Parts: sequence; structure tokens; C-alpha cells
Amino acid sequence: MSFFLKHYFDPDVDHAHLKPEEQADGSVDHYELNFVQNVEAGFVIAEWLPLDESKEVATDPRFVYQGMTFPAGHGTGVKRKNPDKLYAAVNGCVGYKDGKIVVEESLVVPGEVDYHTGNINFIGNLTIGGSVRSGFSLQGRDVVVQGQIEGARIEALHDLNCRGGVKGGKEAFLESGKNMKLAFCEYATLKSGEDILVKGSLMHSEVYAGRRLAVGGRLTGGRIFCHEYVYVGEQLGGGLDTDTSIVLGYHPTLLFADDEYNVRIKRLHENIASYEKILNKGNEFKIEYGPKLESALRELGLVKLLKSKLWEGIQSTECLEECKILVPGVVKPGVEVSIGSAYLKVDDFMEDVFFFYENGEVKIGASTKKIKR
Repeated sequence: MSFFLKHYFDPDVDHAHLKPEEQADGSVDHYELNFVQNVEAGFVIAEWLPLDESKEVATDPRFVYQGMTFPAGHGTGVKRKNPDKLYAAVNGCVGYKDGKIVVEESLVVPGEVDYHTGNINFIGNLTIGGSVRSGFSLQGRDVVVQGQIEGARIEALHDLNCRGGVKGGKEAFLESGKNMKLAFCEYATLKSGEDILVKGSLMHSEVYAGRRLAVGGRLTGGRIFCHEYVYVGEQLGGGLDTDTSIVLGYHPTLLFADDEYNVRIKRLHENIASYEKILNKGNEFKIEYGPKLESALRELGLVKLLKSKLWEGIQSTECLEECKILVPGVVKPGVEVSIGSAYLKVDDFMEDVFFFYENGEVKIGASTKKIKR
């Protein structure tokens, strides 16, 4: 008896010739090419249909088989109760490989992420052999980028490792649920649930490290938020002309959320000022802009309330006695250090020092080599 193999994925994906999908309005998004077909364990990925019940056979005879033996490869399985269906046995991307249907838990993209691949959103571990170009995004469980990251958005559920470094152009946003390792980084935003390690220099970036930050080279410019510990090997700060600030003692993920609230509050204040200016021109604008003003004022009140509750949570994460900044190298004037509510601005050159919290103040100690870590 003949059967037709119905696929619940596109069996003809050609990664060398991907095309953007046409939108409802006729436009196309060149960043979305559907490079990956994700499936979760337990999903039906193929099914046998009797030949007389299938309408697709006339247009695609390739998938007509005698009998019901699936071309099943690794990462797939059949259930005894439903022998006519093929299931994904693991989370991953589904497709054909050497004539077999497979589900791959790891994905390797040999080249760059650009207009040939589009954005890549993968449920498993992702390795990029080349660079990630500006404007594109990646998502994966563990993400490894062998090349360089430009002004891209990278989100790793667990760990993120960029061996080629980051030249973010003030646009890059990198986030990892656990740890992050970078060769170097400049002009980017980094957000990590646990530790961040930068082998070389970290320059002019915003950093939110859930536990610790270690920089092997220079840390120059930008804002650093870290819960417990910062290490800078060669140089901290870039002099009085370069703003470099480090904040320790509160959980950075919550501080990141606070920054987002501040952006919303600033935008709402600007909108409110704009609406009030228009309404002052005459009553003819009241019908259109009156409700907009009321809506913006209500939203502003709500955001301020949420910000207040957020700070209750931020203060509950306070850990001041454990906080340290260790710099075996040079600290330049102008660096601002905050541990909790304590604040210190460095006003002279220093070398081989550490900063810590004591009795409501930021104190400076000498010879980090004697400090047990």
C-alpha cells in the first residue's frame, strides 16, 4: 500500500538561497529569512497519510512511499501508540541530512551572519564561524561567535563567548543568562546573569554583571554595574576627560530595569511638555490632544510607582561588605566609585590599589597582591 509523507516543516530549505518572506502589505524583511526551523521535543514533525487521502501527491511525488518506514535520523522517534507519526526526540532544528529527517541540538553556521542568513533564533547551542554584522540578531542556548560582533543584538540563554571581540558602534547589545567571555569590547551594552570576563580592554561600554567583572587590559569610559567584584589588570579610567563610573552592591539586572524606567519617564515628560505646548495654542486642539495628555500623565504616574517598588527590590539585594574593586595596574583621576550609597571620586593617579566599603564610606587599600579572593 502507498503512503504519502506529510511534513510539518519545510523539507526544501536551501540555506544558500534563502529569500525573505513577503509581508501582508507586500513588503519584505531582509533581516528575517527563516534560517532555522525550530522544534521542541515531542512535536510531530512528519506523518503518514494513505495515498487516497492526500492531495499533495499530485504535485510532490518524491514523498510517496510503499509502506510506512520513516526516513528517520538522529533526534527523532516514533511512539508505539502513534506509529504513523514521527516526533522530535530533542529540542533543535529539523531538516533533511543525507536523506534522513534529523533534529540537531547544535547548529554551526560556517560563515557570517549577514543578509545571506538573516537573523538566527535557535532553540539549542549556536556556533557562528564568522562575524555578526550590524543590525542582525542571534538567539541561542550557548552562543559562540568565532569572529567579531558589530552593532548586533546577541542573546544567550546560558553562556556567550565571542572570540573575535566586540566593536559595537554604540548599537551592540549582548546578554547572557549565565557567563560571558569576550576577547575585547568597545561601545556596547553587556548584561550577564553571573560573570563577565573581557580578556583585553573594555572601553566606553555599559556593563551589568550579575556577580563579577574581570578585565585583563584597560577599563576606560562607560558605566559599570556589578553586584560583588571588579578586577582590572592594567588600567582603570582614561583621565579627567573620560567618564568612568563603577557601581557595586546592588543586583545589576534590577538596575538595568531602573534605567529602562528612567528612559520611559524622560520620554513621557517630553511628550507631556509637547502636548501642553500645543494645547496652549487654542481650544481647537483640545479634542485631539487633551486625551493624549491625560493618557501620558496616567502612564507617568504608573511608571513612577513601578520604579518606587523596583527600588524596594533593589535595596533588598544590597551586599556592601563583600564588594571590592581590585586594580593591580594604574587608576587614573576622574574614576567614580559607588558602593551602595557611598561615593568616591578619584582625584590622583594610583597604582596597585583596591577599593572597598567600610563604615558608610568607600575606602582605598594598597597592594592587591595581599588580598585573598
